Amino acid sequence: MICRIYKGIDMKVEQSSTLDDAYLDRNQAVMALARMALACGYPVGLCYDEQEPDWPVMMIDLPTGQVGWHLPKKELVGEWPKYQGQWDGHCLEEKRQRMVAFFGGNQQM
Repeated sequence: MICRIYKGIDMKVEQSSTLDDAYLDRNQAVMALARMALACGYPVGLCYDEQEPDWPVMMIDLPTGQVGWHLPKKELVGEWPKYQGQWDGHCLEEKRQRMVAFFGGNQQM
């Protein structure tokens, strides 16, 4: 077993994953995508909901449309700019369609 503690996040690696492990991996993948989007010049940033201060939203403006994910504040790594835009009202299905279009796919969701 490998065990590392990063900013208070227990990163134990075991044979089977828990739902918490899956969410940690997902949250790190979102932050990696956001860093790559920033490097490509896409608008990226965090927006905050006063009703949910511990769950900021990582927003990315892709050429195919805006996408966003709620992330637990305690798992954010690094400095992130404040998102300069506004949520466009997209739903989960629209976000998924925008992601597929960005990947170059044309599958229907």
